[in-house]
Amino acid sequence: MSQTPNYNDLNVPMIAVVGVMACIITFATVLGIQVLYYRAEKQQTLEKVVRAESAEAGNLLANQQAKLARYGWLNREQGQVAIPIERAMDIVVKELAGESAEH
Repeated sequence: MSQTPNYNDLNVPMIAVVGVMACIITFATVLGIQVLYYRAEKQQTLEKVVRAESAEAGNLLANQQAKLARYGWLNREQGQVAIPIERAMDIVVKELAGESAEH
């Protein structure tokens, strides 16, 4: 003899609790993933945009430092020469020290 299913046997309160819990867990998981994503995005922006020097700025700085560290002619007709900045500072300090000693 076959039995017909009795639909009153379903535990509706338990199904509702499991459904609500599944929704809460899903929401918490999505929220946690968003927090991790935004934290990683902020870190990447900090590393790639804020801290990164542009290649152009690096080349410009290297060229300026090279110009400050070499000897060369600025204008041969007028007898203007370029000397390294360290040497120029030493000369100025010696000249100023000589002037203050004379006065």
